Amino acid sequence: MQCKAGLPWLSSLLVLVLVLVLVLQPGVLCDSLVCYFCAPTSLNRTCKHVLSECPARELCSTGDGRFGRAPLLFSKGCMSRSDCARPKSAVVRGNNVTFTYSCCGRNYCNSSPRITRSALTVTAIAVSVFAVGWPDLTCG
Repeated sequence: MQCKAGLPWLSSLLVLVLVLVLVLQPGVLCDSLVCYFCAPTSLNRTCKHVLSECPARELCSTGDGRFGRAPLLFSKGCMSRSDCARPKSAVVRGNNVTFTYSCCGRNYCNSSPRITRSALTVTAIAVSVFAVGWPDLTCG
């Protein structure tokens, strides 16, 4: 068995990780935030999170829709800072639902607890290691 000089796998690994980071972090190349979008959805249902680039000067938001004190709906998207501070009322299927919003100013910050940035980073590293292949350290 012959060993190759240097660590050519390392440069391939670095290029792959860089590409994955840029793909997973589209906001790195632009001024707008990238947030998850989900139309108002029942709490007992799941929503397919879609990535959305916010217009300039908007924040990521998560909405909590309540009928009285009972939680009923949730939503995610982009919203102006001034709208984040104001509750909104809407009639949904004949019920007066009040939405309150929480907003944040980082990419992907309105993700659900199941989809976090750290989980995406760990997944990207694991995929890049397995895609490039584990180095053969037995040469020496």
